[in-house]
Amino acid sequence: MNVVVVGGGIAGLAAAARVAAAGVDVTLLERSDRLGGSVRTIPFAGRALDVGAEMIVTGQPAAVDLCAQLGLGDDLVAPVAAPAHVWVRGRLRPLPAGLMGGLPGGVGSLLRSRILTPAGLLRASVDLVAPSHAPQDDVAIGAIVRDRLGPQVLDRLVEPMLGGIHAGRCDDLSAQALMPQAITALAGGRGLVRGLRAAARSGPGPAFVTLRHGLGTLVSALAQTLLDGGADVRVGTAATAVRPAAGGGVTLVAADGPPLHADACIVATPAPAAAAILQRSSPVAAAELARLGSAASAAVVVLAYPAAALGDLPEGTGFLTAAREGRLVRACTWTSAKWSHLAGEPALLKAFVGRAGEPPPAVDDGELAELVHAELAQALRLRERPVETHVEHFVEALPQYAVGHLARVARVDDTLPEGVELAGAAYRGVGIPACVSSGHAAADRLLERLGLPAPVPMSLIAFMQRPVTAARPRSRRRRVAGSRRRAPSPTTGRRTAGRSCL
Repeated sequence: MNVVVVGGGIAGLAAAARVAAAGVDVTLLERSDRLGGSVRTIPFAGRALDVGAEMIVTGQPAAVDLCAQLGLGDDLVAPVAAPAHVWVRGRLRPLPAGLMGGLPGGVGSLLRSRILTPAGLLRASVDLVAPSHAPQDDVAIGAIVRDRLGPQVLDRLVEPMLGGIHAGRCDDLSAQALMPQAITALAGGRGLVRGLRAAARSGPGPAFVTLRHGLGTLVSALAQTLLDGGADVRVGTAATAVRPAAGGGVTLVAADGPPLHADACIVATPAPAAAAILQRSSPVAAAELARLGSAASAAVVVLAYPAAALGDLPEGTGFLTAAREGRLVRACTWTSAKWSHLAGEPALLKAFVGRAGEPPPAVDDGELAELVHAELAQALRLRERPVETHVEHFVEALPQYAVGHLARVARVDDTLPEGVELAGAAYRGVGIPACVSSGHAAADRLLERLGLPAPVPMSLIAFMQRPVTAARPRSRRRRVAGSRRRAPSPTTGRRTAGRSCL
């Protein structure tokens, strides 16, 4: 049996590895010249630095477990335990302790933070006495927070945190898809804050981790595992359509080269690309995919300063920007302070620009870095200029889960053609753990349809490390001309030429 996976981001790589671990031949197609999707690790200021996704949420174990299976468990590191801040009312103010997805854990912590005005505090306290009920249908996160806690909590806490994570606007983002715990809390009848506090469970260990040498090492390890198992990994190869094959299975049409026949396929691309691929074989599914909404564009701006220039920063790991401050920078991480393995000379800051409806300004990278430096100089009282900068663009790369998102995803699932599964950040969660889970779930559904058992967790490594015997069918594998069977480089940048596997 053989399966084609379209898309070489984290979801596609995870899906391909899981299918291969079940003993199925795998071909992976990635249209760009690198694997990893939104995971991008580059050499910067003498360090391996993530300029895309930079953290793994530990509360969703799929990604941490995958790192362990790939032999990367010892490279997982936690951030420094320090507070964060919010840029509001003209200055940096410490975020209240006990925040739950941007929502305050109590009025006392809000009062001490001075983020809200007295009127805002009074309005937020209404949630503690007013009975609550869950909405019958999906609603926007902004509607829930504004109704229960008032506009200041939304603008100064929830919007910077949740809106910042998703590069969106809370008045457009689905509560069912992105904040289901809020709906459950309201259903308890005792208000939003009390309901969330009652359900909160703090497990042992840090909430976030990363990999010491960059998350690109996860991409490299997955790619190497596939190559070692005999998978055909092709970069610079775009799939344009998938259709049922006359004799069973599916046929993938590639932009270059002959069609590929497979028993099944997994499409792990952004939703617009998936819609285009499925347009002919399933126009209904393609139309539903098109209705999932546009993705936001953003940019990550990294700036290196002499370490002494950042010596007077307040204790912490960075700041978020309140929604109504009118700033270009929506968040800033004090990278060298947050991650001990990235400390040193020079010190690094990472700023985030752009969100849904407000893409980064259309200027060259040098000018954008200057604009960001000017705002950071104001927020952090910097007196020196950066000694090195880097700008990484993510064009229409951040999915927006609008109200009704999960219902639309369910309709897509119901109309997919036989032998096709979807995976990726466009559907049921963003972030590395959600993408790993999405890839694994798509692989397991496909394997069930093919009558094959899903691999047990540790079988992935055991299978991939076995000798490849002649008895295993290899007739359908083709290598890209000039490709090499070796581990991909863990670092690459947008300016890198050639066909890196990251």
